[in-house]
Amino acid sequence: MINVKCTRCGVVNGLSNEICRACGLELSSAAPVSGPIYSDTPQPTRRSSSPSISSIGPFNGVGDVLGPAVTLFSKNIWLITKLVLVIVTPFEVFKAVSIREIDGNIQLAIGTLALQTFCGILIAPALIYALMKVMQTGVAPGINEAYRWGLGKLGKLLVCTLMALVLEMLGLALCIVPGIYLFLAFHVVYPVAVLEGGSPTEVLQRSYTLTKGHLGKILGTSILMSILIGLASAPATILVTWLNLSGVNSWPFQALAAIISDILSQGATVLSLVIYLSILRTLESTQSVIE
Repeated sequence: MINVKCTRCGVVNGLSNEICRACGLELSSAAPVSGPIYSDTPQPTRRSSSPSISSIGPFNGVGDVLGPAVTLFSKNIWLITKLVLVIVTPFEVFKAVSIREIDGNIQLAIGTLALQTFCGILIAPALIYALMKVMQTGVAPGINEAYRWGLGKLGKLLVCTLMALVLEMLGLALCIVPGIYLFLAFHVVYPVAVLEGGSPTEVLQRSYTLTKGHLGKILGTSILMSILIGLASAPATILVTWLNLSGVNSWPFQALAAIISDILSQGATVLSLVIYLSILRTLESTQSVIE
């Protein structure tokens, strides 16, 4: 029987299938395999040597996702930097200038934390869109294009993030372990919410289902990625600490260090995307090509 290959995740489906069994894409309306993911967007201008989606293999071990995630991040560091700078620069400058006021005001500190979290959620869909387009077409979209597309996903992503956070906090309050379990189970909520359809509840269920059987590997990979991010941001942190101890007015350096940290922290989003694609590849490898 003739089979149909999903243009989003590459999973082979039967010709009678209306939607992809792995990612839920409508196969009947799918574009040719060689075409771009988002056909309604303008043509980007910069070529990229980033890995393609097909180069991401099944999630059999930590190295299967950590290596591709680091490569994808490093090869697109300038694209990631531009996406982050647009959002966080004014916020980080304000925070650095007002650091003493924030330390003495609980409400301002909570508001600052909430704004920082929102900035991260705002960046995520634009970053995922940009990286997916780079991997499939080999060219990088413009910043305006990425954020214009990402804003359409922001509402659902906000609700999904809040729901996941509440459940994780409840799990931590009950016995800590359930919270850690849910944190790992919801590790691919961002790419699922951005790239797939469904309600927020369906997004959480989808993430839970996809990560089942991979939680140990996700934990190990996340720890290693956190260590790499910490090591990369250490020089800027050490510099700011030394300036503070020396009595130097270091708010410009504090702002710069915070922006660098924001850029490097996107490694977690990149890792989540690669884990998501790798799990889809795992599903593909367990399915027969002939229906």
